[in-house]
Order: sequence, then C-alpha cells, then structure tokens
Amino acid sequence: MKRTANKPVVATADNAASSLRSGRFFSAVPHFKRCVRKMKSILRWISRRPKLSLLLAAIAWLLITPIIIVTRTYFIVHSGDSPSAYPLAAPEVEEQTEGFTCGVHALHTLYRAYGLDPSEERVRWRLGVDTKAVCWLGDSTGALHPDLFMVLGQDHFAVEELDPIRAESWDQILDHLAERHLAVFLIKRRENGNLHWVTVGAGSQKEIQVYDSLHPEPYLEGEDFLREHVISALLVQPELDRKRGLTASFRDHWDGFQELRAASARIK
Repeated sequence: MKRTANKPVVATADNAASSLRSGRFFSAVPHFKRCVRKMKSILRWISRRPKLSLLLAAIAWLLITPIIIVTRTYFIVHSGDSPSAYPLAAPEVEEQTEGFTCGVHALHTLYRAYGLDPSEERVRWRLGVDTKAVCWLGDSTGALHPDLFMVLGQDHFAVEELDPIRAESWDQILDHLAERHLAVFLIKRRENGNLHWVTVGAGSQKEIQVYDSLHPEPYLEGEDFLREHVISALLVQPELDRKRGLTASFRDHWDGFQELRAASARIK
C-alpha cells in the first residue's frame, strides 16, 4: 500500500522538475535571440569597415591555418617507413620544372639518399606547396619552415637550425657533413636574389657540395657562400626513436615558425 501511495508523489516531483527545466529553457530563448541580434549588428558594423574586416580576416587566418595544416598533415596516410641511419647512396639532383617547388625537390633528394621513396611518403602533399600560405596572395606557395620541420619530424628526422652568421656555424656544418649526414639550406641565389631551397652534402676539404634543383650538376661552395648567401642552415639526420604524434607535430611546427622568424630577420 505504501508503494502505491508513494507513486503519485514521485510522479508529481518528476513533473515539477521537468516543468522547472522546461521553464528555464524557454525563459532563456529571449536572451539567445538578443545575443543573435547583437552578433548580427556587430557583423554589419564590421562589414562597413573594409580595413577592419581585412585585419580580422588576417588574424583569423593566422590563428586557424596552422591548426588546420598540422592536423591535416598528421592524418595524411604515408608509408610509415623509417630512414636508414646513414645515406645509402650519394644524393642526386632532381630537376625543378615548376615554380615554388624547390623545397619539395630538396627534400626528395634528401629522402632518396636515406632510402625513402618521396612519392610513398607524399612529401609534396604534406609540405603543402600547392596551398597558398596567404589566401589572397597567388604567389605565396612554396615550402615554409614550419611545414618542412613538421614533415621531417614525422618521418623520423631531427633538425638542428644554425645561424649562418655565427663564426662557429661553418665548422659545425663541416663536422655534420663529415659524419655522412646531409643538410638543407635556404639561400639567396646569386643570379637574382630569389630565395631557394637546396640540399647540401660533404665536399672536398673545406668545401660543401650543393645539390640544386636549378643546376643539372652539384657544385662546390666555400665558407663565403654561407656568410653571403645562406639565410637558413638546417642540419638533418635520422632520429629513429623520435616520438611521433599530434603533439610532436605541433611542437615541430612551432620550432619551424621560430626559425622562419629568424630567417626573415636575416633577410632584412
């Protein structure tokens, strides 16, 4: 009997709670509508100011784009193969036939030397060279430091950046190359001052061998080349136990961004 008597009480309590929740929901609707109207008025106010609209769009692009790029690149399927501990063969120049693809060719040269197939690793797609870095600038394609650092890190390569202006950098580069490892340089071309990515290996004595996608044969350069033409010097070598993951990709992307800032300052 007690159970039967208690049922209406419980039901009444549940109904009361349900009514209370419903009342809270419907009472919030007018506030929600006011927020929507306020947001619309703010957007209309911004749209009437082109310069402010452009500034906000640029800020949104700079904040959101790295997240999209890193996440997209991380989930791209690639072979998952690891590089050999040392180059298996001498680097070979890969000819450049398109604009803004020197970074792709530089990495292709490096990957093949370490026994990796660039097409299986989808290097070009992952570098994003066919995607504009700035959506409204048609010539803002090409390999950028953040993407280059991230792709190399995902494929078990460690990258050490050097300031080419520092006195000890030349000896560090020679020591690195003497251990049969390779480097990737961003240079200013003698011919026209354009920025250009190249792969670098050991040369003879106090010289380095440059594998340039715009030259059919590798050529030798000395220390003056580093001081006068190199904007960014990246020492690359396999790190087979390197951790991979989304967090590591964001960290590599950030390290690349820091080097991009440093390189930009050197250009000026």
